[in-house]
Amino acid sequence: MFPISQILPRARALYADRLAISDGELRFTFEELGNRVDALVGGLKSKGLQPGDRIAILDVNSYRYAEMYYACAQAGFILLPLNSRLAPLELKFVLEDSGAKALVVTEPFFETAEGLTIDVLIKDYDALIASAPPDTHVADAALDDIVQIYYTSGTTGEPKGVCLTHRNMVASAFDSIVAAELGQNDIWLHAAPMFHLVDAWALWSMPLLGAAQVMVHFAPEKMMEVVQKAKPTAVALPPTLINMIINHPKVHDYDLSSLRLIMYGGSPAPLGVLQKAVEVIPTSYLQAYGTTETSGMTALASACDFHVTGTAEQQALTSNAGRPVPHIRLEIFDDNAQPLPRGQVGEVVISGARVMKEYWNKPEHTAEALKDGWYHTGDVGYVDDAGRLFIVDRKKDMIISGGENVYSVEVESLISQHPAVLEVAVIGVPDKQWGEAVKAIVVARDGTFVTAEDIVDFCRGKIAGYKIPKSFDFSQTPLPKTGPGKIAKRHLRNQYWAGSERAL
Repeated sequence: MFPISQILPRARALYADRLAISDGELRFTFEELGNRVDALVGGLKSKGLQPGDRIAILDVNSYRYAEMYYACAQAGFILLPLNSRLAPLELKFVLEDSGAKALVVTEPFFETAEGLTIDVLIKDYDALIASAPPDTHVADAALDDIVQIYYTSGTTGEPKGVCLTHRNMVASAFDSIVAAELGQNDIWLHAAPMFHLVDAWALWSMPLLGAAQVMVHFAPEKMMEVVQKAKPTAVALPPTLINMIINHPKVHDYDLSSLRLIMYGGSPAPLGVLQKAVEVIPTSYLQAYGTTETSGMTALASACDFHVTGTAEQQALTSNAGRPVPHIRLEIFDDNAQPLPRGQVGEVVISGARVMKEYWNKPEHTAEALKDGWYHTGDVGYVDDAGRLFIVDRKKDMIISGGENVYSVEVESLISQHPAVLEVAVIGVPDKQWGEAVKAIVVARDGTFVTAEDIVDFCRGKIAGYKIPKSFDFSQTPLPKTGPGKIAKRHLRNQYWAGSERAL
């Protein structure tokens, strides 16, 4: 195993004239990309930055983002990708908590950056590259040195900086290639935000193969335009973005046939969404499971288990999150941290080369998450006899109503199959009699009308009565999302739990 700082120089030596990155009309070979990264390293060092300094970037998906990943690894800096959806006060917290020395910011976020305090603010990226002689030196790095810090979205409270090392990311790069069966002729489309590991692992996997990457700042029609023009073969998207594409009125106007693989994850994919996705974009769909703390994709489903039609048993297999990738060991623990047998529900725990080093400056949180070599994910699930992982829910998303456990994902998956439902979130709300009651927040498809009674009738007989929502809200606007595209359930819960003695 070698540090990730060696990946781009290796690709430059082996695949100099092959296409590395395209972004709009810009196209860089590996040799050209390497030259630009050398110039970027020189420009950053000219600002007085030293190895170990945290350097933040606030940008949309772009060639700049990729170059910053490579330059920081090469120079020994620690990259801090910022979630562009955060409010200024949240960004201020992340910069202060991480002790960031520099911020690279691009035009869409100039106004946001004005209220942020930082030692070095870089607003003219191209001028920075031209401002100093190239620096070709590759910093010495140990495998356990921190190379990237990703701050969690804050859906579970105060954001925490997840510290990932060279070892973590190299293992992630190789695992992803093997699990997704990527090859040199694949072209990866960066459509999911590059400030998240839903997508960013491919920045290291593709150069290992000498394969190309395409950048796009996600908007449904813009992505479809890029697919038609650049012919990418693979992409990773959260289900919410897939839903936006397949329901776009112009989806049939574009040729999307180059996509041989659409990976999805980050949140559950309702069966109704997948059924329409296969109809609209017929290709291979694979569910990935992973966390930032485990360096991205840690399990990947098999194509042979993907059934959006067929028997109920076959369709149920489609919800499996796959089998662990090579550098991952995965178990299901009970509340006493003891392994459970196949088929029993408990907490998903993970060990191996992919597990984070720590939470930045949060030893208590680190000790809580990492116990005896295992990362405790907070996800509730089980492993079947074939070794497939099924995620039942997040611990915090489990609703306890009248002593019965209700897994919100199960209810959401069913309701999403109603033909009039575009989006749905199921949460627990305070209830004097039952402690919590099941509530659904629904967004209807354009041109349709659906009532609470319609959905209750649709659910009746398919799930237990106590799981059927007792109340409904209907939203005229899309449900709020976090940076990775997950529905922001904590935000939805807050309006119902405000003033309560207990908040989920």
